[in-house]
Amino acid sequence: MFVFLLGLVSAPVAALLLVVAFSVGATVSGQAYVMGGAVLSAGLLTKRWRRWRGLTRAGLGLLVLVAGARLVLADGHGLHTVRLPDEGWRLVNRLVDERDGTLLAAHALLLSGRLPRADAREFVPALESAFSRMREAEGLSATPAVATWLGLQSPESFDTVIIPAGRDAAPETAVVFLHGYAGNFAVYCWQMARAVQAISALTVCPSVGPMGDWWSHRGEETLERTFAWLARRGVKRVYLGGLSNGGVGASVLVGRAAHPGLELRGLLLISGASTKVPPPRVPVLLVEGKHDSMMPARLMREAARRAGRLATYVELDSGHFAFLDRHEACEKAIATWLLERERDAHR
Repeated sequence: MFVFLLGLVSAPVAALLLVVAFSVGATVSGQAYVMGGAVLSAGLLTKRWRRWRGLTRAGLGLLVLVAGARLVLADGHGLHTVRLPDEGWRLVNRLVDERDGTLLAAHALLLSGRLPRADAREFVPALESAFSRMREAEGLSATPAVATWLGLQSPESFDTVIIPAGRDAAPETAVVFLHGYAGNFAVYCWQMARAVQAISALTVCPSVGPMGDWWSHRGEETLERTFAWLARRGVKRVYLGGLSNGGVGASVLVGRAAHPGLELRGLLLISGASTKVPPPRVPVLLVEGKHDSMMPARLMREAARRAGRLATYVELDSGHFAFLDRHEACEKAIATWLLERERDAHR
C-alpha cells in the first residue's frame, strides 16, 4: 500500500517535470533523469496489481545509469570545479547539468514576475546561448551550484571553478571573479575566462553561498584563502573582479582582503559596486547596463566618479544581465582593459 501511495505522489511530479524538461529544452541527461523518474513512478503505481513489474527496476536503472555516466564524464576539458583549499572535489557537483537547473529557475522567475522586464528581455535566450557555447568548448562539466544549494560552502571547504588560459602551465597572473546572488555558476566563470585569455592568466571563481554575501566575514575569509592558495601555486599578480553582488563584494573587500605575496593590479566590477566604501586605490573597470533596475546605472556612475582617473566606465544598452546578453561587448571591454593594465605594468 505504501508503495502505491508513493507512486500516487511521485507520478504527478514526474509528469510535470517531463513537460517542463521538454519545454525548456533540457539536456540529454536532464531528459533521461525525468524519463527515469516517470518510468519509476509508473512502476510504483502498477505494483499493487503486480503488472509490469519491470517498470520500477527499469526506471531506477535508468536513473542510476545517467548518474553514473555523469560522475565519470562530467569534468570539462579546461574547466574544473575543485574544492579548496585541499584541492579535492565533490561528487554531487557532477550529478546534474548546470544548464537544466539554471534554465528551470530562470523560467520560474520570469513566470513569477520576480525579474523586472527591463532586465530580463533577452535573459533566457542569452543564457541558452552561453550554455551552448560553453558545452561546445568544454563538453560535460561539473557545477558548484549543487553543493552551494546543499549548504556545503564554507571558508574551510569551498568549491572553486578554475580555468587556465594560454599554454603557460604555471601562470604568474590570475583573475579572481566573485559570483553574485543565487550562487556560483560555471557559465559565468567561463564567460569571464574568455576575456582573461587576452593576458594568458588563470581564472579562479570561488564560492561563498547562495546570497553572494562576499562582504560578510565568511566571504572575506574565503577570498583570503583563495589568495593564499594562489600564492602557494606561484601566482604573483592578481586582479579582483565580481558580478552583481560579487561586484559589490569586490569593491568592499579590495580594501580589506589581501595577501603579502600577491600584487593587486586592478578591480573588475560588472553590474555591481558599493558606493559606501572608500574608492579603490588601484585601476578599476566598471561595466554596467544602462537599463539595470537591480543595480541602477546611477550607482555605478557614482562609483566611477569617486574613483576618478583610476576608473574606466563602460555602459551598455542592456539591463542587469549585460554580462550575458551583451557578452561580446563585455568580453572586448574586459580584455582591452586587462591588456592596457599589463602594458602599463611593464613600462
